Amino acid sequence: MTTSVAPVAGASASASQGASEPREPAPTADLLDHEYDGIREYDNPLPGWWVFGFWASFFFGIGYIVYYASPHGVSVAEDYEADMAQARAEQAQRSLGQTVSEASLAKMMQDPALMKDAHAIFALRCTPCHGEHGQGVIGPNLTDAYWLHGQDTLLDIFNTVSEGVAAKGMPAWKMQLSPLQVRELAAYVGTIRGQNLPGKAPEGALFSEAH
Repeated sequence: MTTSVAPVAGASASASQGASEPREPAPTADLLDHEYDGIREYDNPLPGWWVFGFWASFFFGIGYIVYYASPHGVSVAEDYEADMAQARAEQAQRSLGQTVSEASLAKMMQDPALMKDAHAIFALRCTPCHGEHGQGVIGPNLTDAYWLHGQDTLLDIFNTVSEGVAAKGMPAWKMQLSPLQVRELAAYVGTIRGQNLPGKAPEGALFSEAH
């Protein structure tokens, strides 16, 4: 025996209405109190990791601008040049070895890139006493043929740069510069010897007169 159940009119109407109208999703956050064109907005905060990344990028950008773009910062070009100078120094160290000799200093004199680095060291450390071109100010003229210390060799220059001259107020640069920078500086002084630039009066003796 089969039993049939007649549909309830109210239930059928409700089902039909539910199928035609979308149901409002259950809220996951508080609704904000404003409405535009029937559209309301939930207060859904951004994920913490996104907010952290945003502020980290913001403060990094400020630091980047201060470091690279401000008048007192380091430009990208200067930073690159410093890295290249370090690379050249490491290559020269491997090429020349640890022993300082007349030949190794002469070899450095022939390397334009190393001498460019050495010129920067000279400009920073030596110009107050020896002048921009080595012509002498407080310290002696480095471009003439007269010698106060040594006998016309690159090793003499190296020893003077490395050990300094305490009686004349010249510091021992080995205490402030790297061993390779001391060698570069000595080689650079070797490149300006004999130019005889006008400047401070000759001091010391000619090498030929020292023998």
